[in-house]
Amino acid sequence: MTPSPNRQAVIVGLFVASAVVILAGGILTIGDLNDTFTKKMSVTAVFEEVNGLQQGDNIWYSGVKVGIVKTVGFHGGSQVEIEMRVDREAAQYIHQDALAKIGSDGLIGSKIVVLYGGTPEAPSLQPGTVLQTAEMISTETILAMVQENNTNLLAITTDLKGISGRIATGEGTIGKLLKEDELYTNINGTVASLNTASASAETLTASLSTFAGKLNKEGSLPNELVTDRTTYAALTGTVDKLQHAGTRASDLMDGLAKGAADPNSPVGTLMHDQPAGTDLKVTLDNMNKSSVLLTENLAALQDNFLLRGYFKKQERAAAKAAAAASADARDADAEAKAQAKAGDTEAAGQ
Repeated sequence: MTPSPNRQAVIVGLFVASAVVILAGGILTIGDLNDTFTKKMSVTAVFEEVNGLQQGDNIWYSGVKVGIVKTVGFHGGSQVEIEMRVDREAAQYIHQDALAKIGSDGLIGSKIVVLYGGTPEAPSLQPGTVLQTAEMISTETILAMVQENNTNLLAITTDLKGISGRIATGEGTIGKLLKEDELYTNINGTVASLNTASASAETLTASLSTFAGKLNKEGSLPNELVTDRTTYAALTGTVDKLQHAGTRASDLMDGLAKGAADPNSPVGTLMHDQPAGTDLKVTLDNMNKSSVLLTENLAALQDNFLLRGYFKKQERAAAKAAAAASADARDADAEAKAQAKAGDTEAAGQ
C-alpha cells in the first residue's frame, strides 16, 4: 500500500526534528557544553580600559581556563566594569587578593582576562567579590617602546658612524695614532722607557728585600735592637752618658775659656804670665824626675825579700777582686736577659 500524504508528512517531520536534536547536541558537545552545565559564580573587576575585551572572552588563571566574561559595561565616569563567571571548582584555588589584568591570547589573538597572584592566607573567591586590577601593557605601548628603541639605536649608529669617519680621516688622538708614524714611534719609546723603569724598580725592590733580610739576621745589631731589650737599654744608656759627657766637656771648655780670659786666674796666669809658665815647666820636669826615681825605688822594694810577700799578697787580692767583678757582671747580664724574656712572654700572652 502506498502511504498517505499525511503519514509521509509526519515521518518527514519526525526525521527533521531528530536531525535538529542531533545537530544541537553535537554543537553543545563540541562547543561549550562544559561551560553550560558547570556551576559558576559571579565576580567583578573595574578597569580603566579593556582594550577591546568582549562578552564571552575567556578568563585564565595559572594558564588554565576558569571562566568567561559575562558582561562588559561602563562604571562611574570612564571606567569599565567586567562581570566574570568563574567555575566554582576552580574558585577555591583563587584568593580574594588576586589581581586581574587584560591580556591577549598570543601576540595578536583575542583579548582575555588573566587572574594571578594572591596569598594563601587570604580567603578563596566568593560570589560578588570585587577583584583588584593591574595595569596592562598594551600592544600599542609595546610598539611605541620598540619605536623609541629604534630611534635611540639609529642615533647611536649615527654617532658611531661619525666617530669612525673622524678616525679614518686622522682626526683626534686615535686617528693620529693610526695615521702618524712619528706618534706611534714616540709611544713605543715611552713604553720601552716604562719597561726599563719597571725593571729597575724590580731590581731595587729585590736589593731592598735582600738588605732587609740581612738586617733581620739573628745576631746582627739591627736584629738585637729590635728583639733584645737589654741591648737596646744598654745602647740608650750609653747614648745618655755620651750626651752627659758632652755637656760636661762643653761646660769645662767654657770654664777654661773664661779662666783664660782672666789674667788673675791660675789658667789666665799660665796663659799670660810667661815667668809663671817657665816655673811650671821646671816644676813639671822635677815631678817627672821624681816619678822616675820613685818607680825605681818601688821596683827595688819589690825585690827586697822583706817586702816581697806583701806585694804578692796585694797582687792576689787584686786578681780575686777582678774575678769577682767579672762574675757579678755576668750574673747581672743573665738576670737582665731573663727579665726581658719574661716581659716578652707576658706581652705575647696579653
